[in-house]
Amino acid sequence: MKKLNDDVNYKKLLRAPYQLISIMVLVALIVTNASIYGLYKIGLEQQKKRLTEIVNSQAVMIDMMIDYQIQMDHIHSPADAISQAKIEILEKLTYAHKKFVGFGETGEYTLGTLDNNKIAFLLSHRHNETGKVNFVPIDSQLAAPMRMALKGKTGTIIGLDYRGTEVLAAYTPIEHFKWGIVAKIDLAEIQAPYKQAAIVGFFISIIVMTVGGFVVIFFTHPLLNALEKSRLYNRKLFNKSSIGLMLTDMDGNILDVNPACVHLIGYELDEILKMSYWDITPLKYASQEQQQLMSLAQENRYGPYEKEYIHKDGHIVNVRLSGCLLKYDGKKYIWSSIEDITEKKRFEMALQEASLVFEHTHEGIVIADAKNNIIRVNGTFTKVTGFTSQEVLGKNPRFLQSGIHDENFYKKMWNIIDTKGTWYGEITNKRKNGEYFTTLQSITAVKNDEGLVSGYVSVFSDISDRKKYELQLAHLATHDPLTSLANRMSFNNNLDKALQIAKRYHNRVGVLFIDLNHFKEVNDRLGHEIGDHLLIEVAKRLTSCIREEDTVSRLGGDEFAIILTELTNAQDALNIVKKILFHVEQAFTIYEHSLTPSLSIGVSIYPEDGETRTILLNNADKAMYIVKKNKEKKYEFYKELI
Repeated sequence: MKKLNDDVNYKKLLRAPYQLISIMVLVALIVTNASIYGLYKIGLEQQKKRLTEIVNSQAVMIDMMIDYQIQMDHIHSPADAISQAKIEILEKLTYAHKKFVGFGETGEYTLGTLDNNKIAFLLSHRHNETGKVNFVPIDSQLAAPMRMALKGKTGTIIGLDYRGTEVLAAYTPIEHFKWGIVAKIDLAEIQAPYKQAAIVGFFISIIVMTVGGFVVIFFTHPLLNALEKSRLYNRKLFNKSSIGLMLTDMDGNILDVNPACVHLIGYELDEILKMSYWDITPLKYASQEQQQLMSLAQENRYGPYEKEYIHKDGHIVNVRLSGCLLKYDGKKYIWSSIEDITEKKRFEMALQEASLVFEHTHEGIVIADAKNNIIRVNGTFTKVTGFTSQEVLGKNPRFLQSGIHDENFYKKMWNIIDTKGTWYGEITNKRKNGEYFTTLQSITAVKNDEGLVSGYVSVFSDISDRKKYELQLAHLATHDPLTSLANRMSFNNNLDKALQIAKRYHNRVGVLFIDLNHFKEVNDRLGHEIGDHLLIEVAKRLTSCIREEDTVSRLGGDEFAIILTELTNAQDALNIVKKILFHVEQAFTIYEHSLTPSLSIGVSIYPEDGETRTILLNNADKAMYIVKKNKEKKYEFYKELI
């Protein structure tokens, strides 16, 4: 078992069907021939009995003829009677024998006597066409059955006849005439059907072997092919596996490894097969290895557990091992699976470091799966949003949406993520307590090796405080810091826009220039703090008197201006002027001081009193100064001055 793929055994397996066929044919031949031989022996015995019956019956008949002939002959002496009887009987037998063809194809019976150390055959032979009496020397190997009969013996024999042909013969003597009688048949005739049967059996066996071979091949070839494919497939899996595989004996000697294992420990295959498992294991793992061997002995498996190997160049390789006990051919082996976890260890270390950064960074982090369902958030996320990790896991981050951004905003954002892989910008979301907050946020699509999105990572910073500060700066740039009304710059911009709209839609625009009377006296007599409160209160009352689309502005000091948009005529402006005077010039108390504001209002109307911002504002200012000089009036239209 030096190699996992035993080619010798596999080749034996491939030859096995053909060897089986050969053995079957050999057995069939042996059984067939044994059966034929057994039948032959039986047939031979039957032939012996038949020949014996023939020869005995002929001998009895001749003896009866001899007795009858002697009794009938009263003239001659006994010796002459016997001689005369011999002649007469021989004549009768010769006559009868001529009419008797024989039995079978070669069977016949013969009479013989001794004549001067020769065996003389008294009857013509079936196989002697000349019809002459045959003579065979007594010491010859021929005529063995007749020789036995002339010796006075009775029995059967397989031997040579007068022709030198091997025959089966029954023989017996005729004592009165010192003759011998033999009934015989060629042994070849007896054997012929059995030989023919053997030949037929042989060819049948060949046919059976051929047919059986095709049958076996037909049924076993697909199985063997499947077995070979399975063997090659298993070996391919062994060779192509990215996991190291190792086979060792119980002493740790390495018997086989796959290419992944060769790559893992750095040695050449020939070098590895001469090494022991302990050659690549640091000594500090000796006790741990003994524990794993005990586990292997008790449970027929070990691991999984982690340890280190020593690479050929000396560096340490982190591995994860598991294995089982194998039994093969009466021996025990250790089958081990070895996974290189060096990169995994590095990744785990990096992951630990990243986890520290993840949890302690000042930015909120959200990790979502490919379906954009949250799978992890850090502590800063909880601190900013108010939602705990348990509350958001499995949810889509859209639950944070504030409603400030429309659907088109999110469509554009996701289009950028899908096409470019990342988006960066500001989003206003809503905290758990309902408060809005603005984040500077990046969303990145994480892709796998196939280029498919496997998840999303979002990192954001809460810039709500910064946005508030920016809004404050923007507000200060366009608004009066004391009253929060639009300042002169904002007033000018709004008036320009209002004039553009009025020109397009042929509307009128009113400009009110307002001065707070006696404001300097309040400052001088009651102080700037009371003066500031007065300005704030007047600003509130002015704002309450106009429409949302109109603008109230503090131009500076005690001067205010109002833009009235979409007026139909001057009467619309007059109605608002009267409303302002009624509401603003109401007494109120500041720090126990009762104050009643007094206003002077100048009015100019677009386009009658001018078509530019500067002209309209100057004309309204002129009208206001006329009012201040005429203490009985509260407002004046520039058109009326003209």
